[in-house]
Amino acid sequence: MTQVVAIGTNFMLEVNASAILTRLRSVGRTSVSSLAKETGLSRQAVTRSLAVLESMGLVEISAPDRAATTSGRPPQMVRFRAEAGHVVGVAVEPGRTRIVVADLAGEFVAESTAAPRRSGPAAFSRSLSAAIRKVLTRAGVEPADVWHVSAAASGIVDPATGHVTLSPGMPEIAGDAILAGIRAAVDAPVYVDNDVKLATRGERWRGAPHAEDSLVFIDWGERIGAGIVLHGDLYRGASNDAGDIGYLDLLAAGTAADADPDLGPFERWVGIRELLRLAGKADLTDLAEAAGRGDERALAAVRTVAGRFAKGIAAIRSLLDPEVVVIGGDMAALGPILLEPLVEALESEPLNQPRLEISTLGADAIIHGAVHHSLSCVEQDRFHAPVSRNR
Repeated sequence: MTQVVAIGTNFMLEVNASAILTRLRSVGRTSVSSLAKETGLSRQAVTRSLAVLESMGLVEISAPDRAATTSGRPPQMVRFRAEAGHVVGVAVEPGRTRIVVADLAGEFVAESTAAPRRSGPAAFSRSLSAAIRKVLTRAGVEPADVWHVSAAASGIVDPATGHVTLSPGMPEIAGDAILAGIRAAVDAPVYVDNDVKLATRGERWRGAPHAEDSLVFIDWGERIGAGIVLHGDLYRGASNDAGDIGYLDLLAAGTAADADPDLGPFERWVGIRELLRLAGKADLTDLAEAAGRGDERALAAVRTVAGRFAKGIAAIRSLLDPEVVVIGGDMAALGPILLEPLVEALESEPLNQPRLEISTLGADAIIHGAVHHSLSCVEQDRFHAPVSRNR
């Protein structure tokens, strides 16, 4: 039986290499001397670790730049090879699937939005696979160069298996349809999770900086869900669907969407469909333009829906008392037009309310979260113990 071991100097080499790689990934390119200073390692230790990382194709070491200095030893430069591998992020939504190819530094190198076939799981899987292959070709990336794929799905997902157990708006993705489509395109580890869970990760990674240990990210669109961060970690709940606030029943009634079985009570009361009905507008762009012009019907619709939504925030506050609530999803595009009546509506609540913010990423938080999760997996699997060996 083989066992991974890392003893004595080999263990220290692993630790040093991981520290160096972490630093290089954050700065991209620096000198050997700077690496030694920033990591607290000797130049000899840095050089030994860089030799290992270079053999793995993760760094590129340049010859000393003799023109860079007029005296003393010229600096030897090192670059993190972000192009050594790639990850893929997938966001599966009703009516569209967004796919992004990113390098190991998290930079997007290609992306596309496709309309998947929705006639059943098999047809969906085939269309997803074809869309992934197409965007990889556009990026100039071979399937073998993909190190990890993370996909976000609307509904309840078992992250241990990647199976979608419930998706009322997209029955074609139930079971392993997403997994099957991805695995037909690439031979890499695959992770599937709820879209709002991944959006919460994306917001904390690429959105406005948040150091809070307690945060709630609400994806607000036609459907509504929340990602809950407690003590700095994502809280999933006993059934992995904590934060599914679309199913809150606050005695909401009398909306045009009441008969829609795919929407929860709270979604019928405050979702985009209800907002557009009240405003008499075709889409959010039209509504935002009308509100910006001072159109009273549009503004009244926003105030009405914001007042209703505030009841949901107050319920979250009573149970969790988070430091901040971040509003994301499609509704985030309304910005201050939405935030101001929300804050005003919460002023009448008896408890001190959390700080409210509009997401800087909006609906993009989902795809950023998928990419971030894949990069985290790559870091854990490939970077943390690069020189361990089997015995």
